[in-house]
Amino acid sequence: MSDNDKHGRPDGTWVAQLDICIAKGAEIPEGDTHLLERLALNETPADLRSETCLTLAADWLAKCSREHIECGTDKDQPALLPTRVIDVGNSLTPPHLHVSEDGETEKWVALSYCGGKDSDFTLNASSFNNLRSGQPLSDFPPSLRDAVLVTRALGVRYLWVDSLCIFQDDPNDLAVEASKTSRAFSNAVVTIAATSAETVNDGFLDKREPHYNCYFPWRRYDHPDSVKTYPVIFRSSKSPINKDRPRDSRWATSGWTLQEELLSKRLLYYTKREMIWECRAGTATEPAEEPTPNSTLFSKVKHLPAGSGKLEDSTKSVAATHKVWYELLREYARRHLTSDNDHLLAIGAIAESFHTQLKEQYCAGLWRGDLLFGLLWSLHCSSGGSGPPGKILRRAMLRFFGYDDKHPRLPARTIPTGVSKNHGPSWSWVGADTFDGLTWPSQSTDTLDYLAKVVGVEVRDKLHGDFGPVEDAVLTLDAPYRHLYLRLGGYSKSLWNPMNVVRRVLTRLSPLPRTRKLAQVALMRPDYLASTTTGGSVNVSSSSTEFTLVQLAKTNTGTQPVLYLLLLQRQTREKANSGGPQRYRRVGLLRLMPYKHDNDNYIGEDMTDLLEGAAYREVTKKEWPVGTFIID
Repeated sequence: MSDNDKHGRPDGTWVAQLDICIAKGAEIPEGDTHLLERLALNETPADLRSETCLTLAADWLAKCSREHIECGTDKDQPALLPTRVIDVGNSLTPPHLHVSEDGETEKWVALSYCGGKDSDFTLNASSFNNLRSGQPLSDFPPSLRDAVLVTRALGVRYLWVDSLCIFQDDPNDLAVEASKTSRAFSNAVVTIAATSAETVNDGFLDKREPHYNCYFPWRRYDHPDSVKTYPVIFRSSKSPINKDRPRDSRWATSGWTLQEELLSKRLLYYTKREMIWECRAGTATEPAEEPTPNSTLFSKVKHLPAGSGKLEDSTKSVAATHKVWYELLREYARRHLTSDNDHLLAIGAIAESFHTQLKEQYCAGLWRGDLLFGLLWSLHCSSGGSGPPGKILRRAMLRFFGYDDKHPRLPARTIPTGVSKNHGPSWSWVGADTFDGLTWPSQSTDTLDYLAKVVGVEVRDKLHGDFGPVEDAVLTLDAPYRHLYLRLGGYSKSLWNPMNVVRRVLTRLSPLPRTRKLAQVALMRPDYLASTTTGGSVNVSSSSTEFTLVQLAKTNTGTQPVLYLLLLQRQTREKANSGGPQRYRRVGLLRLMPYKHDNDNYIGEDMTDLLEGAAYREVTKKEWPVGTFIID
């Protein structure tokens, strides 16, 4: 416990939030049944293979298919089977690979899991005949074996698992079937999410963490001499299916599983503690039989608003859909992929489903109808502009002594602004090398006045249609601008080096001195800034000097105005196609605001705010000329 609060009461720290439940079947005093019956819960079995657990899962599916209007009971019909599925058999018949005939329809279950690289139990040229003739269930890796058992319990004949239904040694089959993977999940009657298994060799039916049961005396106030003991179950009240899903689940950190999750009609999660059901009707955590409405990302995607035909409703519908997309991207940014080239591919099917709602051009991870807001993405530093007093006081040196002359510089090669590896255009979030802290402004798009105008977007796709990786994507903007010369790296020791003399002169003659200093710090030490948001997307050479600030948007409400500017760098003539128009690449985003009044006691914060406030006043003092910029 900490010190008392301002009212004299003990002030504590939250350790856990628990539900205390009387076990169903316990003897309850007759006069107290009206108070305790609603708390009664079945004690959950320790074994997820138990008949109780498997029956509950089957009941969830049956009730959803039969009763939930939101889940489209009239549309839950057999669909065209994937090219190959596993016939799960029964206790007398081993599972075997089923090759679907043309036009064959049936229901199936899909498995979303973390595969790992240690299992050799996959479909390939040498294993095809054995899998097709059938193999004992004991030969299957634990996670796949558990999936077969659950599928049988659900009363479904077929199971789709990527490693057993796609040839892993045939690049042509991989390419063809990978494009159909989204349909395998979206048309499955339910998807099993094996969140507790870190690899295919772990299994998920024996991973339940125990619930702690104890007995305690119950005394009624009107019978103080009567003391009875009842079993009580302590359970954490925080569900792992909510938006704060635990980070200890490897499944929940995979970039691919997000798409598998959001495409599914229904989800049966197996976590380390419990089974969880989710469908359009809501979420149910065992032993609850009925789902309750929720606000998870799955629910928001499944309930994207549809316009009524009226212009006002249609506009609100589109804005709400864009908002869900940015929430989806924030979740996606927390996840990991083994290949940088998969960043667009791993959400391509979700983007396609959003396209059916928006009817807009998909622009390398952003939407044409909300592109100016989409350009306001940024990468937040882990320090968030705060931290120990030492770091804040170091930031004060920016104002008092000048950053360039008094602080050690990075080696004169590159500046870490989110390094691009050419897996996306610099103006889109997908062009960033790291997505840590990827975010967009908290303001909604209707509270912003856009100062730039999108002239055009040209996207050239690589292999996977409109929603896959892009080979080239060019954005053309008309916007207010100012050219700047920034000093990012150190100069040669020779004071009379002609190139260094030119750089010094250009830098000192460049306009907006406070803004220049702020931009230099933003590119080199963004964690030193208190409120300025920076978000880089490319490798910036420390010898670079020519940059351009472009005004994108400003807030139109509230007492604290905010101005957003893109920081662009001129492409070299080789990359800009010699003889053609000048091209640029995004290297950062500046968010400027006047001096921010807060309760920070450190002078370092005040000095940093002064620098940012001075930059804001410089930028807004005069109207800037408007130019056209081609950004790739």
